[in-house]
Amino acid sequence: MLGVFDVDLLPQELPHTTITSCLCSGAVFTGSQRSKGKKYNVEVTIQYVDMKQKMVYGFMKIENLTQEYPSLTTYFEGEIISRLHPFMTGKWDATMETDVLHWEKIPATSSLGNFHIDSFDYSILETSDTIFMRWKEKFIVPDPGLKHIEGASFAGFYYIGLQKSIGHVLGYYYHLNSEMYGFVF
Repeated sequence: MLGVFDVDLLPQELPHTTITSCLCSGAVFTGSQRSKGKKYNVEVTIQYVDMKQKMVYGFMKIENLTQEYPSLTTYFEGEIISRLHPFMTGKWDATMETDVLHWEKIPATSSLGNFHIDSFDYSILETSDTIFMRWKEKFIVPDPGLKHIEGASFAGFYYIGLQKSIGHVLGYYYHLNSEMYGFVF
């Protein structure tokens, strides 16, 4: 027998939860990336967010970066900065100086104090309006075997700040042999 049910589909605020705003599966961010004086359209689609493991997974598409690939999509995995994934990267050729230089370009770090020290209190990030992340592109879609494209680099990673209240993303790319460039959504 069919019936009519009144169901409240709005999420209830639970104790000890983290408000992530627009960082959720299916979220799409569009904006631009600047590199070598040029501006490229970028679209990021979040596929999955694992708040327990502090990870995010998705696709990044950039337009007109190379002539050979007018539209280039990569799969990325991201670390959400936390006790599990501290501000200091410790991999991908990033030094402490590299980390500090890039994180300090994201304005929200100015209120964090000594975020680069081992004793930093990561619990303050739980109530922050900014989610800090590192996004590492893993492979080109749909050909994960393709390792090099002339004019494009995905060997490095991005330092990311997502301002939850307005859905604004600011990021900076780092690779040892590339220029620093950023994007905004």
